[in-house]
Amino acid sequence: MYLGKPAPTFRALSTGGQIDFPKQNGLWTVLYIYEGDFLPTSATDVLALNRALPKFMAHDAEIYALSPDSVASHISWIMSLRNHDKNGKAIDIELITDRYGEISKTYGMQGENDIGTFIIDPEGILRAKNIHSNVTGINVTEIERELLALQTARHQYGQTPSGWTPGEDILDHPPRSLESAL
Repeated sequence: MYLGKPAPTFRALSTGGQIDFPKQNGLWTVLYIYEGDFLPTSATDVLALNRALPKFMAHDAEIYALSPDSVASHISWIMSLRNHDKNGKAIDIELITDRYGEISKTYGMQGENDIGTFIIDPEGILRAKNIHSNVTGINVTEIERELLALQTARHQYGQTPSGWTPGEDILDHPPRSLESAL
């Protein structure tokens, strides 16, 4: 699985029924792969992603989460999170089942304690991946920034510099000579 190449496709069960992934619906996709339901880091991550979902939707992006747990476990966990969240909000992110870890492996997940986030463009091309240990939760603000950077670079045919934030200038493609750079 390489950046700039088609994201691995799969068919699986989810809390929304059967899903063919990635969907070909003209939207960007964020896929969050986590170790399992009812675990502290996973709970904080899913709640944070769920709170951010309206912002991602405003950026023409959808969010999915995937773990080895069953749909029944996902539903039970969603109900638990709903009761845990101070505002009692529903979890609107679709949770996908990967019972045997085959999907996770196709996305480059090596260990059962890995957490990963993947950004896929509307054509199904993998544009970003971040895999790390479960000892730290994800940074939803950084995922959103990276999504916006990818979208901006794509639409403006350029690159975003280090620390880029929405609204800042982007870089032109690298010059081919010192003279053209000057």
